[in-house]
Parts: sequence; structure tokens; C-alpha cells
Amino acid sequence: MKSAAFLAACLSLAALASCSEAASDGGPEPVTHRSDITPVTRVEDALPGVFIPPFLDCRPPLAGESAGPDGKVCTAVSIAGATQPEKSFSQYASCDVVRTQRPYYPREPAKVPSASDPRLKDAAFMGELAWAKSQIAATGCACCHDSRITPRGPAQWDIAAEPLWLDTLSDTGLALFAGLADSSVLGAYPAAANHGFDRSATGIPTTDTPRMKRFVDAELARRRIPEAQARAVPPFGGPIYENSVRPATACGPGEGVEPQGRVLFKGGTARYVYVLEAGSKNPGVPPNLDRPQGTVWRLDVLPSAEALESGLRYGTTPAGSYQDTPSEGFAPALVKGKTYQLTALRDVGLPTTSCLFVFGEPLGTAAPAPSPSGGAASGSFGATCTDSTGCSGAASYCALMPGRSSGYCTATGCKANPSVCPEKWGCLDLSSFQPGAPPICTKP
Repeated sequence: MKSAAFLAACLSLAALASCSEAASDGGPEPVTHRSDITPVTRVEDALPGVFIPPFLDCRPPLAGESAGPDGKVCTAVSIAGATQPEKSFSQYASCDVVRTQRPYYPREPAKVPSASDPRLKDAAFMGELAWAKSQIAATGCACCHDSRITPRGPAQWDIAAEPLWLDTLSDTGLALFAGLADSSVLGAYPAAANHGFDRSATGIPTTDTPRMKRFVDAELARRRIPEAQARAVPPFGGPIYENSVRPATACGPGEGVEPQGRVLFKGGTARYVYVLEAGSKNPGVPPNLDRPQGTVWRLDVLPSAEALESGLRYGTTPAGSYQDTPSEGFAPALVKGKTYQLTALRDVGLPTTSCLFVFGEPLGTAAPAPSPSGGAASGSFGATCTDSTGCSGAASYCALMPGRSSGYCTATGCKANPSVCPEKWGCLDLSSFQPGAPPICTKP
């Protein structure tokens, strides 16, 4: 007779029809947990263009610099992370890793600082300018906004720009700094876990919120930007924000978790798979938005491994993947007749599927399989491409993610004319990341 623990494990895996063959030794198939894996901490060890999750880097201090109680400086290697105040983030963490966590493009400064600006003679102002610069230099923000360490140039504002780096910041960026424009979807650490750096009241992390607010508010006043105008700036985050507020729709045919436990999703492969309680917030970015309350089960793929195809089994961990939630034990049993949300992400912040299904009900007929050639006809919507010369007709643009050698053919101009996109395709305005880039149709 099988033990109660084994039966519970089988139920939790939803392997209701094949529990007896879960493993050759009579026990449930073993599960790999986050605690079992060695995290990827170098860009060289990850696949090109893949998000490397945050991790803690503890190393001895540089000569002449202080350390923590254990003799080391520990830094969260994250775009939301910070090292100890007065230290340089880039000297205690890998900015190459951080730049995998958010689209990075070089951009021209909002304004070129003037050497004749009268503020240069204001000692009090220059002291605050230097302090704000040192605050930013200690955070992951510097990885994209310090021309001394950015490989292709800073993304608009640049703390290394002389003589007044603040002038390189746009008015909308200043609204973010002030905490008046919503940037919460970009994620944040609690100050206690981030060397005192907090961004709950300011968009830029700081160890002294009142002081930073005074500095930024003074610049808003100098530019004659009223608070109402700053608050009117749309939320930051581009597609990350749009995905955070997009409600899940009913799953279509071939989407959801089958009664036998197969997890089915559309839109390509996935690096993260979630089953959530209906009504949960959509999964966002780490460190604080990627485990929304109501997460029943979450599967992650290592940045060094290939993404997973649809059809994996609920509660299992295929090669190269691990169970993030629950952090130990097996996935909870899904309740027959209960509605759940399935979310599959091609990478952090990029959902391929986000839909509601009723567990135990048939999922309908799956979509037709792709052609033997591997997908769409050459040059058409969704066809693989390396540049736009490989695309044709209405789908004349090759959408390439940063760091990827290939992308897919699509159309531009969807912001002005949504009808250019095929049914169920979305529209993404790339100018949110790179000025002058077009709005493009995105795969469902």
C-alpha cells in the first residue's frame, strides 16, 4: 500500500491518471527547488539576451574602504539594488548582469550642460549636486546612467556629465526622481535590505529621502514644472506597466492545465510559468513584484538553459528548471472546478499567455501545429529573421530583442492603425525605450 505522503504528492502533481508511474522506485518524481540550484551570476554563463535574476554578491572591500560586520561588502546585483553609501556600485557588482534586467539603449541627453551656468558658483547647490551623484553611483541605476561604465553610452541622463549632470535629465525623468510620476512597477527593495536606500517616496533610491526630495523639488521649481504637470506623466515601465494592469482573459482552446496535469500555453516558449489564484496581481519584476500573493506554483528556467515548450507537467521540474514556489515540498493539488490563472512568460515582464481556466474541465482543441519548416512562412508575420531584409509584405520589420541574434517579422505603425496587426497580436511602442523607434505588432 502506498503511503499517504505519496498519494498527497501525486495529487499535488495533478498526475491523477499516471501517479503509479511517477517514478520507477515507487515514489513521486523528484522536484528541484531554488535552494538546490547554483544561480547564474555571469553574463558569459547565460544565454544571450536572457534576464539574469538578482543575487547577493559579497566580496572584500577595496583598499581603504570599510566593510560590513563580516568583513565583506554585500550588494544586491539588481537594477533596484545598492551597495554601501559612498561606494561605487560598479566596483561591487556586475553591471553587465544588471543590464540584462532592463532594456538598455544609449540615448542623447535631454540637454547639454553649459559651462557658464550661474549655479556653478553656488557652493550649496554644487554640494547637493555632488551628494545626489554619489547616491546614484552607489545604486544599480549607475549601470545605465554613468558614461564612465556604460559600454555604448548612457541612457540619456548621465551622472558623469560635466559640469551639471542634472541638466541631462528630462522633465519626465525629473518627475520620476521626485516620486510624482509612478515608477512602482520597476520594483524596489526595502531600505533595510538595501543599505538604507529607499525609493518608496522618491523614484530614485536614496538614504535620505527628505534631502533628496528637497534637491529634486528645487529643480522642478527652477524649471517651472508645477506638481500637477509632474503627476500627469504616465506611469513608467512601458510594456512592464501595461502587462501589470492588463486583466487576464478566459483561456482559449489548448490553454490551461489539463486534468491529467499537462500545462499548455501559446505564443512560444516560456522561461517562467505561474499558476495563480484567480484575481491575483499579474507577475511583475523582482525583487518585490515577481511573487504576487496568490501564487500557487511558479517554475523558473535557469538563464543558462533553453526555455520550455508548452506541455510540461504541473508540479514537475524539467531539466534546466526549478520550482520557485512553493520553496520546498511539492506543488499544491489543484481543486477540481476552481478557476485559476495561468501565466507564461517568455522572460521577465514579457507574457506569452495570461488567462483563466477552470481546473478539471477540458481545454478544448489545441491550435494547429506549426509547419515542418518551423513556423510561419518565410518573410511573413512571425517568421524568424536576423534583419528586416528577411521580412516581406506587410510584415516588413524584424523585431530583435537586445542581445538576440534573431527575431521575428512583424509590422510597424500599429499605434496609429491597430488594424495592421494580425488578430490577437499586441502593439508595443519601442520609442519608450529608444527615441525614433517605431510601434510594432507583438506576438500574442
